[in-house]
Amino acid sequence: MDKRLADIEQRLTKEYKDIAIFVKHVFDEYDIKTDEHRRLIASNALAGIKTSGVEEKVFYDMIQETKRWMLDVLERTAQDFEHKGDKYWNKNFPDGTHK
Repeated sequence: MDKRLADIEQRLTKEYKDIAIFVKHVFDEYDIKTDEHRRLIASNALAGIKTSGVEEKVFYDMIQETKRWMLDVLERTAQDFEHKGDKYWNKNFPDGTHK
């Protein structure tokens, strides 16, 4: 995912790189929260508190799915930026890239 984010960031012009930086910051926060969750589950396991494997899988799958979703939105936004002013481009978002 980091490679895809870097590729999208390179495609964006200087004035729009901030949105890629924002997504990177969100991904970093997800990684921090995932690590905190992993440590909590490990400490609970040491204390004898069992955690459902299904719930753990759902947690990690949801984090990955959210990251993929954010990259997809960023990709479509970057496409709209790239085709700004192209009258034959069908916008990914009805309002375009600005109000």
